[in-house]
Formats: sequence, structure tokens, C-alpha cells
Amino acid sequence: MRLASISLRNLRIRAVASGLTALAIVVATGLYAAILMMAEQTEERYKGSVGGFGAVVGPKDASQLEIVLNTIFNIGDAPGLIKLSACRDIRANRVGGRRTPVHYAIPQARGDSVSSYNFPVVATIDEMFSKFKRGGSTLPFAEGRAFEFSWDDLIELGKGLAAWETDRRTGEDTGAERPLLNDKIRECVIGHRVKQKLGLGLGDVVTPVHGKAGEPGAHDHPEAACKIVGILAPTNSPLDSTIFLPLGTHLLIDGHEGGVFLVDVPAGKNPDSVKNDPVNVWQIGLTAVLVDPKDHFGAQFLRTSFQRRPDAQVSWPATIVPAFLRDIGNVAEALMIVAWLVLFGAGLSISAVIYNTMNERRREIAIMRSLGARRTQIFAIIVLEAGLLSFLGSLLGVIVCHFAALGLGELVEDRTGVYLEWLQFGLWELWLVLGVTGIGAIAGLLPAVKGSLTQVGDSLAQSY
Repeated sequence: MRLASISLRNLRIRAVASGLTALAIVVATGLYAAILMMAEQTEERYKGSVGGFGAVVGPKDASQLEIVLNTIFNIGDAPGLIKLSACRDIRANRVGGRRTPVHYAIPQARGDSVSSYNFPVVATIDEMFSKFKRGGSTLPFAEGRAFEFSWDDLIELGKGLAAWETDRRTGEDTGAERPLLNDKIRECVIGHRVKQKLGLGLGDVVTPVHGKAGEPGAHDHPEAACKIVGILAPTNSPLDSTIFLPLGTHLLIDGHEGGVFLVDVPAGKNPDSVKNDPVNVWQIGLTAVLVDPKDHFGAQFLRTSFQRRPDAQVSWPATIVPAFLRDIGNVAEALMIVAWLVLFGAGLSISAVIYNTMNERRREIAIMRSLGARRTQIFAIIVLEAGLLSFLGSLLGVIVCHFAALGLGELVEDRTGVYLEWLQFGLWELWLVLGVTGIGAIAGLLPAVKGSLTQVGDSLAQSY
């Protein structure tokens, strides 16, 4: 204990040099801890979020990674649209002429958001809450209930909307009326984080924004303001930041008419040539379809069939996400090498700072020797100085890392879809502090050897 107090006193005497050296250790350790924290929690978040998403069907001209990131992790804009007919074929268990049994095929449409946080609005049907399963069970509600809008409701509304749109396109008057955006479908379910950040509760109203707040062309949809009827329990997944509303509401929002129905343009033809073509319910545009095949054979048939379909493709999160995480891991490893180089530089700095003080401390060491201090004790004091400096710097670096996660958590989630749990500590952090302390102690060996070899007589004689 006495040796440690002497080492601390020596560090206080050289406070400026000790502080600058400790700052280098704080930066290096904080950088290393931040990289590991991001990599660890990203892997947990991404792997834990794919449950229930056996497959995601999306547009043919998008990459599978784009489809998965947008549909599951709310990252980026929807890469394109597919027709409702793709969802119909999967639900009928017939894709490409083969039987492909599935537990569910749930349509989704995106494009709107809520508030400056840009919480994504996902339009879907009530099977998202009755059939979609995460971790073996349906999505849990903390408060309230799911909205009521079934597949049959979608088809009925879609047929009415298609009849009205056909009249508008062809100029005929068959008496078809545009379905009404009534209160029954102006309901929504919000995630736990949406409730926390916006201070919302059951009965409150959310108004979708076309696009994202602050971007050119963004505008409110007051006609589609939905009453909150349900709040999901925390899932520690992107579902917490999502607002679900009926797909019928999305289809009836003012300004969505141009993208509701997908009309194929023949090769070599001008897109304007199909503006007056009639439409049907199966041409309704979706951004994705969530699918859960019942068995391996169903998954294989689905994969094979969509390879031949020109209108859509199937992405497999269980394959895409690990490959994505491996790429992230490669980047993290490169950054960790940089962090270790900074730590190595900090270790050299410790060695240089203490070594350069040895000439100044020769008389001090000689006095200690004359009072009975052994060479081994002098050696231990100097090594302890280096070790304590590294321990304090590394401990502070880990603490700074966690507070940075607290302060920048929202920014990181908005940019990457990963929520950083700043109070989540890992065993690796203890090993990191001990490892950096060890590096510092090793850096102090050379100055310690020089200090322990100080000659008492010569050092005291030089003082007179």
C-alpha cells in the first residue's frame, strides 16, 4: 500500500505530463471500447431482429441487402415496388406452378414517417399482430390492441379503388366511387420507442408525413391522422421505432394515387402510353411481403420460383444478415488495429515520460535507498506509476465510451438502425482495462530498471 501511495504522489508531482499521457490512453481505450461496443451490440441487434422474417419478397431491381435493411431495420428508402399479385400467389401456396406452403405472407407498404425522428410508417394488415411471430410468439402489447384490417378487407377496398381508378383513367362513368378514408381504418399501433420519444398514449393521434421531415417535398397528411389503439411492448428491435397503420389508409392517402397501381409498360413504349389503361386490385403496389415458409422444401421452392419471376425476388435475412455482419466485422477489425496502434503509442509515451524523469529523480531515489529502500522496491514504485497511469486512463476511457453512447445513441440509431444500450457492460471491458494496465506496466520496465540501478554515492555527491 505504501509503494502505491508513493507512486500516486509522483504522478501528482508531474501532473501535466501524467495528464497528457493519460489523455492519450483515454482516447485509445475509448476508441477501442466504442468499436467493440458497436460491433457487439450491432451483431446482437441484427441477429435478434430477424426472428419471424423467414423471407422478404421485394422488387427485382433492388439488391437483397437493400430489401432486408429497409424492411427489417428501417434503414434507407424503399428500393421499389412489387405487385399485390406476388403476395396473392404466395398466400395461395402456388408460386411458379409449385406448391409452397407458408405460415403467412404479410404485405407491407412504406414511404411515410412521423415527427422529426422520422419514425417509419409501415402500412400492413392485422396479420402482423395475429400471425407474425418473433421468438415463437406474436408481438406483445404493453397497452391496447391491434387495429382491424384483414386481407379480405384489403381486397374489398382494393377492388373498389381499382374500379374508381379505372373510370378516372378511361374516362368512363360506371358509377364507381372512391372508397372513404373512414375512422374504422384510421387507427394505428406504435412501438415502445415512439411512445417514449413523442410522449404518446392510447387515444392520441399521429399524422403521417410524406417522405421525411425536413426533406424537399415532405408534407403532412392530416386526412390520414390515425388514433393510437395499441402500444407494443419493448422488443429491443427496430419494431420499437415503427408505426403500423392499416394498408387501406396508405392506399387512400391524398397524393398516393400515382404509386398505388403498377402498370407494366411494354418494351419500347413511352410510359405515357399506359396512363389510360384500366387497373385491377392485383396491381396495387407494395414495398415488401413478409413470408415464413412452413418447411425447408417450401423455402427451396420459393427460392427457385422467384429466381424465374421477372417482377420480384426473395431475400433471406438468415443469409443476408450474417454476410452483412461479416463485412461490418472486417471494418471493425481494421479500426481496432488503429486503436491498438494508438495504445502502443501511448505505451511508448509512458515509457518516454517516466524515463526522461529519471535524471531529475536520481537524488530522490538515492535518498530513498539511503533510508533503506531496496532496489526491488524502487523498481516496483516506478512500474506501479506506469501501471496506475494506464489503469486510470483506461478506466476513464471505458466510462467516456459509455457516456458517448448515451449522448450519441439517437444519432447512431437514426443513421444505422442500431440502438446503443449505454448501460450494457461486458466482461471484455474488464479485460480491456486489465490489458491496457498491463501494457502500461510493461512500458514502465525500462525506466524502472534505470531507476533501480541508480548509485547512491554518486547521486548524493552530485548534489553538493
